[in-house]
Amino acid sequence: MGGGRKRGRTQRRHFKQGRENVWKHNPQRPPAGEAGEGREGNPSWQPFATENPAFEEYYKEQQIIPEEEWDDFISMLRKPLPATFRINASCQFFQDICSQLENDFRKSLETEVSDEHGEDAIRPLPWYPGNLAWHLNFSRMQLRRNQALESFHEFLKRENEVGNITRQEAVSMVPPLFLNVQPDHHILDMCAAPGSKTFQLLEMIHQSTKPGLLPNALVVANDVDVQRCNLLIHQTKRMCTANLIVTNHEAQNFPGCNLAKFCSETCMDEAKLQRLEFDRVLCDVPCSGDGTVRKAPDMWRKWNAGMGNGLHRLQVEIAMRGMGLLKVGGRMVYSTCSMNPVENEAVVAEILRRCGDSVELLDVSSELPELARRPGLSTWKVRDRGSWFGVHEDVPRYRKSVISPSMFPSGKGSKDIEVNTDVLDADMKDSTDMGEEGEQERNTAIDDSNNGDSAKTEEKTEVDCESGEAPTRYKKLNSTSTRTEHSDYPLHRCMRIVPHDQNSGAFFIAVLHKHSPLNENQVVDWVKSEQSIPEDKTGKLEKDLGSDKVSSEENIVPQQVVDNTNVVDGEQNGDMDSKSSKDKSSEDAKVIVDEAEKGQAGTRDRRRQQNQGRWRGVDPVIFFKDEVTIKSIVSFYGIKDSFPLEGHLVTRNPDTSHVKRIYYVSKSVQDVLELNIKVGERLKITSLGLKIFVGVRLITVLYQHKLL
Repeated sequence: MGGGRKRGRTQRRHFKQGRENVWKHNPQRPPAGEAGEGREGNPSWQPFATENPAFEEYYKEQQIIPEEEWDDFISMLRKPLPATFRINASCQFFQDICSQLENDFRKSLETEVSDEHGEDAIRPLPWYPGNLAWHLNFSRMQLRRNQALESFHEFLKRENEVGNITRQEAVSMVPPLFLNVQPDHHILDMCAAPGSKTFQLLEMIHQSTKPGLLPNALVVANDVDVQRCNLLIHQTKRMCTANLIVTNHEAQNFPGCNLAKFCSETCMDEAKLQRLEFDRVLCDVPCSGDGTVRKAPDMWRKWNAGMGNGLHRLQVEIAMRGMGLLKVGGRMVYSTCSMNPVENEAVVAEILRRCGDSVELLDVSSELPELARRPGLSTWKVRDRGSWFGVHEDVPRYRKSVISPSMFPSGKGSKDIEVNTDVLDADMKDSTDMGEEGEQERNTAIDDSNNGDSAKTEEKTEVDCESGEAPTRYKKLNSTSTRTEHSDYPLHRCMRIVPHDQNSGAFFIAVLHKHSPLNENQVVDWVKSEQSIPEDKTGKLEKDLGSDKVSSEENIVPQQVVDNTNVVDGEQNGDMDSKSSKDKSSEDAKVIVDEAEKGQAGTRDRRRQQNQGRWRGVDPVIFFKDEVTIKSIVSFYGIKDSFPLEGHLVTRNPDTSHVKRIYYVSKSVQDVLELNIKVGERLKITSLGLKIFVGVRLITVLYQHKLL
């Protein structure tokens, strides 16, 4: 258990470092100039090498682009990435900003900048709807250092701070566009930080609503890392929205809030209506990030083939959890900023393989017709320890537990492989029981057993039964598979965005549609067999289904009971947040017995515990119902009756007598919060709604004493 946590921390650290610019970690090394020269006065400095022979060999072998385009492709990867930004169409002044860009800055920049950047120095991206996204012929560094661009740079910074624009890589803007968001949709952004795509989704739902009205839509933005959640909150608070919930969970174990699993068959029909599902899911998973080498040049040095291999299983788990949370008839977009087919097409093929006829890979070639994209690959290879493999059967036996069948186009493996895979799945489920600390450690993981192009095994030696050899962790493979496979799935419907098509970064996008529940018959039988809530407790829950509040005792249920979105191919998705299901169930049973013995004292303790919230270190979300204070606020500010406050105000302070901040939430957020309370606060909410009142108690007292 402890070793797993240590590996998780190491993996996350490696992932973060791999995605950040080298200059942030090397302040002594001066940045390159526009022509690649070092800073004057430091002749010993050498430009950072934008090359990696292993990288070039890998992608030449994968044939992600035709051979005749290779020089253009690799040349573009070595150039700085142009700066891009997006205008917030839901802001009050977006038309003025568009006019200023078109009539003022566009003309002035063409005359002031006399070098090769002058022509089309700034232009709208042709594929983004409404000319709301703009491309600059300058990198971020050039934008900061060119004196002629100073006023424009200040304009960008100022408008970005207030939320009128968002500075975002062009290809990163693509996935939300293919979600086809509608005004009433519930949307889940599974791996949301740093928040640019989340902000884009919020723009869409507010843009579709009449001014002065709150949309019926909702965005739940999730990230596994607390610090990245803070960055996400900072990014999205510029939107000033009441329709956002920020959560902190492992994406692959995102909680299922389903009230039906607490009820007997007599109340099942009513409870089925109370479950958290999403019309749209954005599954922009953690990846090796080699599509970002133009803005993060340190990736050239860090990249190795094992990075993608180490993330493949996590990516499949996250995508499958997203499919489980998606409503029937809904759409999920799977995306990465990697060019590696093991992280892209292989994951999509595994989703289709597991889901069967329930899920379809959509052909969206007619959408955004001006966006240059390439079709997905139907064949690829897997590289491990310096060797290439086209089929899983050719992988040495002692590596088959690391290189899984799902990494290959057919997804097929031999019987002994299936046994190894089952063992790994069991280990993976056990690792989800590591608790809140483990939840924050397993996301965005690059397998730290990979070093260079050599993926290392665990600290143990296994005997190869076929050869009688005992391979060590340092042994190199000396054989390369010549056989290859072709996927039977229509992976050409996926999209690959390559840099030299439109002077951008690289990205991969797949759009999936859910036609029917996933393995519904198996799930229903399994849930019934696992249903173990006492009859007296079930009756109590039935009675409280329509009530405003259900006590925390009434929401305790064994974790083995899951909803039908949590099980795929007969396997339970690891939907556990703090402890293993067995330990959690025994603890819950002990709490019930203790409370019955303690009587009224136990009831007071239970209420106090409920007010403190379930999640350690995170303030609970409590509906603010102090009518005296609310009436004082309405009277003092002259709030009209047409602006509803009842049920829309929440606070994070368990002591309602000393509330300092009150947040306003939309009706859609209110419904999710009420459901979350009924199911025992399964969502770990780090931020929500719009902060509208600060120091309410002081204002109320002053107003009541006629001091204001």
